[in-house]
Amino acid sequence: MPTIASTKQALRKIFKEKRSNLSALEVKEKSRAINENFIQNLLPKIYQKNSGKIFSLYFPSFNEVGTADIADYFQKNDISFSYPKIIKQDRYLDFIKTKKDQKFIANHLYPRLLEPFNGEKTFPDILILPLLAFDPYLSRLGMGGGFFDRTIEFLKNQKNSIITIGLAYDFQRSREPLAIENTDQKLDFIVTEKTIFPAS
Repeated sequence: MPTIASTKQALRKIFKEKRSNLSALEVKEKSRAINENFIQNLLPKIYQKNSGKIFSLYFPSFNEVGTADIADYFQKNDISFSYPKIIKQDRYLDFIKTKKDQKFIANHLYPRLLEPFNGEKTFPDILILPLLAFDPYLSRLGMGGGFFDRTIEFLKNQKNSIITIGLAYDFQRSREPLAIENTDQKLDFIVTEKTIFPAS
């Protein structure tokens, strides 16, 4: 009988292949639609101007949904946001608040990941994160490092409440429930090209 770990690995292979088959143009167009869906239809419901809430974004890799349009919108509208920084394996992520002259470098463990070089540490209130797949219950399948699961658990212990939002392509939705472990964190929202899925 397959274990949860082996089932996850099999699903990762399937959804990685689907994502890798996207062309650069498809990634750009789909990401723009997802970013616009978030900005127009979810952001007004979860964020009030001058609320002091801090977002976190991410730099995409391996054809993940891009976040450039969201970052541009945040900057133009003076919305505070940050980017994650991997310190070491088996640890939660640090977050560096973004400033105008922020420098970014490749991570020392994962050279394809960009992260802030230095800056002011912060604890974000609203996390926007990538994924490989999600299910009707908003369980998330990630790349397997566990960084976001550990981070969400850590932030929930630091703050009264946080909001977690996954950005995903429509095809990343699994019709069947994903195999999950006790350490897996469900998300509050998933935003795709045309739909916003809230936690039930």
